[in-house]
Amino acid sequence: MSGLFGTLNVANKGMQAQQTALQTTGHNISNANTEGYSRQRVELKADLAYTLAGVGQLGTGVKMDSIIRLVDDYVTKQIRGENGTFSQFTAKSEILDQIEIIFNEPSDTSLNFNLGEMFDAWTELSKNPEMLTSKSIVVEKSKTVAQTLNYMATQLKELEDNAVELIEMNAKDFNTIVASLDSLNKQIFNTSVKGLIPNDLLDQRDLLLKELSGIADFTADFSDKFGRVGVSLGGQGVLTAEGIQLELSVVTEV
Repeated sequence: MSGLFGTLNVANKGMQAQQTALQTTGHNISNANTEGYSRQRVELKADLAYTLAGVGQLGTGVKMDSIIRLVDDYVTKQIRGENGTFSQFTAKSEILDQIEIIFNEPSDTSLNFNLGEMFDAWTELSKNPEMLTSKSIVVEKSKTVAQTLNYMATQLKELEDNAVELIEMNAKDFNTIVASLDSLNKQIFNTSVKGLIPNDLLDQRDLLLKELSGIADFTADFSDKFGRVGVSLGGQGVLTAEGIQLELSVVTEV
């Protein structure tokens, strides 16, 4: 409507919209260091115009359309993929570093060095087969090789056990994150069915998916119209909009 009340109403709506925008800006600043947080913005649009007879349509101010997250889904997906690749090569690097320490090549205590010492002792013994000293050296050098092999075998078995234990821990972490995603799916659904956008919940969802990518190579499904995410591993569904379908477990041979 036109007139004083119409003008006051336009001003009131404008102040409310800008106050909401300022509050959203404050929310962004407060969460500047929050991991996984995505900047938000208030989308404003012109309110429905009022038709003034003989004149035309008269503007009635501004209204808030929605509050959106400023995210690039393609970039988010790429980050998840690269994070998974990084975690995979980091794990391989750590294992190979430990194997390198066990073999300890080249050094005066490595297997290659001790084998060389043993064969040199056998060569000397072949030249003087009757010498007790040469025989004793062969025995000692052979014992050293055997001890080195036993030590390396023990260390490699311990490394294998630690690797299996780490895989079991990762499986538990995977299941824990999936359970958290399932809980978030329910919260996202309860908010979305009201016609609202659960921005902060979606940020938490994306952060959990990033953490999950550091454990396993999975496929995320965002086809649900309410924003719920599905997770599949090796083509098998782990999480759907309906809930958890599968828990990850590790089977080790005894």
